Amino acid sequence: MEQWCFKKRAALVIVVVITSLLLLTIAQAAASGHQHPSSWSTLNKARKLLLNTTGGDDDEVSSSLPAGGVVSDGCSGEDVVVYQSSANPLPSGIPAYTVQIINVCSGGCTVYDVHVSCGDFASTELVDPAKFQRVSFNDCVVKGGGALEPSETVSFQYSNSFSYHLTVASVACH
Repeated sequence: MEQWCFKKRAALVIVVVITSLLLLTIAQAAASGHQHPSSWSTLNKARKLLLNTTGGDDDEVSSSLPAGGVVSDGCSGEDVVVYQSSANPLPSGIPAYTVQIINVCSGGCTVYDVHVSCGDFASTELVDPAKFQRVSFNDCVVKGGGALEPSETVSFQYSNSFSYHLTVASVACH
């Protein structure tokens, strides 16, 4: 059991490090004015690689808007990504999940009013409502609708007997 937990932790560390490096590379390219046309496809390939190497079904990446999703002020559905992975279960044995919501806008834009499709999201442990809060069925808001600066990450953990499918539903940007 300890070896399994160690492997999951090691995989999570690898995911965080690779994600950070990818975001840093994209941010540096955007800051220097060099926008490689394949930068987003490279990022998407890396996300698929991460999924295939870190445990399969429990790990999830969501970046595109679902059908009917709203994009306003010129933002793209790929400006915000949602990463979700399994975390260590609670002492009671209830599964836990780590979520990272990241502003990956390559143009250095600030996004706000980020809403996530989240079903009937609930957690056995309190999730800080300043980070993530369900406002109605299938509608959760990130940072109370406040701004996510370029490369900013909002992280939280929740616990439930199953994971929720979290996808970006709407986003606005400056």
